[in-house]
Amino acid sequence: MRTVLVQGAGGGGGNNWIRSLMHSGLEVRILGSNCLPHAVAKSIASATFLGPPATDPGYEPWLRTLVEREGVDLVAPCNGREVKAVSAMRDRLPCRTFLPPHGVIETCQDKHRLYERMQVAGLPMATSVSIEEAGSLEAAFDRLPACDRYWLRPRTGSGSKGAGWVRTLTQAEHFLSLWEDLRGFDRATYQVSTFLPGADYAFQSIWHEGELVVAKLVQRLAYFGGANRLSGMSSTPEIARTVRDEGALSTAIATVRSVCDAPHGVFSMDMKSDADDVAHVTEINIGRCCMITPIFDETGVQNTVGADVQSAFDEPPRLEDPIDVDPGWLLLRELDTEPLVVHESKLPTLEVQ
Repeated sequence: MRTVLVQGAGGGGGNNWIRSLMHSGLEVRILGSNCLPHAVAKSIASATFLGPPATDPGYEPWLRTLVEREGVDLVAPCNGREVKAVSAMRDRLPCRTFLPPHGVIETCQDKHRLYERMQVAGLPMATSVSIEEAGSLEAAFDRLPACDRYWLRPRTGSGSKGAGWVRTLTQAEHFLSLWEDLRGFDRATYQVSTFLPGADYAFQSIWHEGELVVAKLVQRLAYFGGANRLSGMSSTPEIARTVRDEGALSTAIATVRSVCDAPHGVFSMDMKSDADDVAHVTEINIGRCCMITPIFDETGVQNTVGADVQSAFDEPPRLEDPIDVDPGWLLLRELDTEPLVVHESKLPTLEVQ
């Protein structure tokens, strides 16, 4: 039996990935790791190990020792930090990884480098300016077309941390000053973009040696904790729905092919539509599945986490149509409850007496 080490186990993304793998029907031994003791306590893996953060100098020797001692066959990162760290040491690990090329990971984890790559490819992405490259926040605003709202976010990171929209340069100055003064952020690391007001999508795909194995798409309908945020938004949905939007799917697949000549591994993506319903890529969460992977794994023909593991061992499933979207399924999430995937036809309706 093969052994898979799931990094980030005990967190939402790691536990959801493990749960999906358990439901895939594959016979594997599932181990977990995390750098947070409380996350280790919450892990649903058969055994979970506490290790150093991915940025710690001791991370690589610790991981190598764990892999060798436990007979790990595959290391599966479930967060961006460990995707980058494991990618950098992949040739020194005595087991498999299933990751895109390291240079592609570095490009995708920097939102502005990704934007520049998309510009060259001619693919839709909201007009963006790096504050560091512009020289100042005001200069960045001067380079953007006038619009109703502007989106501010750090060039790296996930979870919409430090991100939000404003209407004016003055508001942007206040916004950045608060994040600098209260949270220690550096405005030079920020990107300013035109705001996209349309539909919000999450795309997840598995690729093997240049071939698309499976791809799925959902639309975010309500945001987890959105009502408690100034922006009203977050990167993860409270409610999402499977949809087959051909324009968004076409852009997503073209984007993956534009950033990697022979895509290999997991390419997850956030997209948002403009006022004309044209979907734009906003970021690629490369090398890992989305936190909301249950809706991709419990709908359609193929469990994507299962396809992830099979492809890692050069045994990718073969689907008649790799665009595996069965519209109308909902992901429902709330604090302290397991995610629920249910078809919209099963929701109760109000009966009028």
